[in-house]
Amino acid sequence: MTTHPPITRRGAALAGGTVALLAGGLLAADGLFILLGFCGVILIGASWVTGKLSLCKMAVDIHLPKDVRSGIPFDLELTLHNHRSFFDAFNTEVRLSLAAKTSLTAAAPWTPAGSASRILQQATIPHRGHADTHRVRLSTTFPLGLFVSKHHLEIRKEITVTPRPITPRELVSNGALHDTLPRNGITSGRTFGEPRGIRPWQAGDSARSIHWPTSARAMARGHGLRIREYDPPGFHPDQCHIVFHSYATGREMLREDRFERALSLLAGSLLELQSLGIPCTLTADFLDWQNVCCVSRLQVVECLRALARSQRARGTEAHELESILRSVPPAHTLVVISDMTPDSWQHLLEKRPQVLSIDIRQVRYRHKTLQAAI
Repeated sequence: MTTHPPITRRGAALAGGTVALLAGGLLAADGLFILLGFCGVILIGASWVTGKLSLCKMAVDIHLPKDVRSGIPFDLELTLHNHRSFFDAFNTEVRLSLAAKTSLTAAAPWTPAGSASRILQQATIPHRGHADTHRVRLSTTFPLGLFVSKHHLEIRKEITVTPRPITPRELVSNGALHDTLPRNGITSGRTFGEPRGIRPWQAGDSARSIHWPTSARAMARGHGLRIREYDPPGFHPDQCHIVFHSYATGREMLREDRFERALSLLAGSLLELQSLGIPCTLTADFLDWQNVCCVSRLQVVECLRALARSQRARGTEAHELESILRSVPPAHTLVVISDMTPDSWQHLLEKRPQVLSIDIRQVRYRHKTLQAAI
């Protein structure tokens, strides 16, 4: 679809001068002014027609990842094709509309006829979403900058923007999950628990476990190093069950931005549990309380893709949440995530005290302030 090109300031000035010349020439019966006015009309008409022709038979192709994360930059390749046999394209601007109301602008100074211009950029989509059709607007001020010619296209390319993962601090500070964090450099069962005693050094023992005073006395008697031995404080759970809900009492205020943050906490929890090798099951109200298995990497990716398209559940009832909580086996480690503060729904967990509750208030919201110089 081609729209009528608007006129620029330069074009408006030239059009005003042309009208003045024609009017003055007709009133004063001056042939020179009339000739100059007709030359201006021809120049404006030729510029308008050339601008429209410069966007004919132009096509755009894009290459981008199928799955990206919100707020994380990714590489985007945009190719502008000129399918004309002659007549090059100059000063072409490409405006691409991506998912989540994100737009990207690129410029191609010169695209020869029968060739293409390739533009490589880094793009960032700040919000989650999904799109399979993207609108493209081509515009140019060629040849004289009198008009802005525009041409609109549509490109079919699927892209899914998953929520940006935020690892809840409860997963790294509470429960048996703290013993299995690989970032600590300690394997499962090798953290410091109750001291058991001193034993001789064996191959594979860590240097930090050497008891140096005892080792010095032992080496003075001709023996080897001595190692502290501790009982492991615990291992990771065999199964985790995450329950996501939007239930709250009537006095709680609804905030859409908190739902987005809660989805980021949910995505971070799923990726953290998957990296630890802990099988997980997700039950959420926006998924109609259907159990989603998140054991393998592929299943976690599919779950994140589902989060990209999810909408906040409206009217979650207390009895629905209570029924889901009762259905979780006692042997499973229960993790509850909500976009509401725990004060409004934690009373439903009284019958199950061993629950890891994720507090949405751990994410701080900072508002920009205006400062004026006195």
